[in-house]
Amino acid sequence: MKREDLRIRDPFIVRKENTYYMYKAVNDEYPERIDVYESIDLENWNNPKTIYTLTTDTWKEKDLWAPEVHKYIDNYYLFVSIKGKNGLRGTEISICDRPNGIFKPITNRPATPLNMSSIDGTFFLDGDTPYIIFSRDWPDNYQKEKDAYVGQICGQELSKDLKKPVGEPFLLFNSDDVPYSKKSPSRHMFEDLGFITRYGSDAPFINRLSNGKLFLTWCPFPNNNYVVLGATSNNIKGPWIHIDKPLFDKNGGHAMFFTTVDGKKKMLIHCPEEYLKERATILDVIEEDDRLIVKKWVNFVIGSFLMLFI
Repeated sequence: MKREDLRIRDPFIVRKENTYYMYKAVNDEYPERIDVYESIDLENWNNPKTIYTLTTDTWKEKDLWAPEVHKYIDNYYLFVSIKGKNGLRGTEISICDRPNGIFKPITNRPATPLNMSSIDGTFFLDGDTPYIIFSRDWPDNYQKEKDAYVGQICGQELSKDLKKPVGEPFLLFNSDDVPYSKKSPSRHMFEDLGFITRYGSDAPFINRLSNGKLFLTWCPFPNNNYVVLGATSNNIKGPWIHIDKPLFDKNGGHAMFFTTVDGKKKMLIHCPEEYLKERATILDVIEEDDRLIVKKWVNFVIGSFLMLFI
């Protein structure tokens, strides 16, 4: 199938040699599952194959979100957000020896803290020290004085086999500490809570730049518009310097980055942030002035929207 025909939220691409693997959470069918699509050109994709099926025999209940697959040492690891039986969300890690095989959980608990609602966990390796970086977000961390749910980007060191947390989780930053996010929180309905005010903190993802600095992207919802923001640091624990201008601000996000067969850096998002219309959108990026910058996204996005509404 063509990429424009595939509805997908929170897409994630891994390349192995000349093949690209794109992962999708299927959470509107039973049983919930993670599917993978394969391509050699990023435009034409094979029929999906299921690599993970949700079971509820341990801590998990429902709602698969945001699958990511990372190669680490000799295996591939699937990170996926799931709602637990305690009402909180967490990110589980599963293992397989190939990117399109069957993934099995490495433990019977999430890798993220048990007392936080933790979504969108991503992998970061600092030297030989592994971390999970994640969003602590609604319906957690309500701050009464602000009458708002305040998202946080947090981290947790993991053991070398990724099975256990090491030490305590740490805060990278609060969403409402970032000027672009602080000025315009989102307002939306959430289950039995009704309308909530939220400073979102979706989808952290970390790149290491050519000069050694870290470049972190993440996605809030200022004025209910999904955007991709960036921040730089010399250290995973900060301090983080936030970029004023979004990498993308046309109601699309959940960004990740990959390198093509011919060595080009790409940013992958879903766009638009609108139910049933989400598509995998691939944009060219360059490194410039200690940050990553999206190239020529205006024309691409215009073309994508025309394609969606024809």
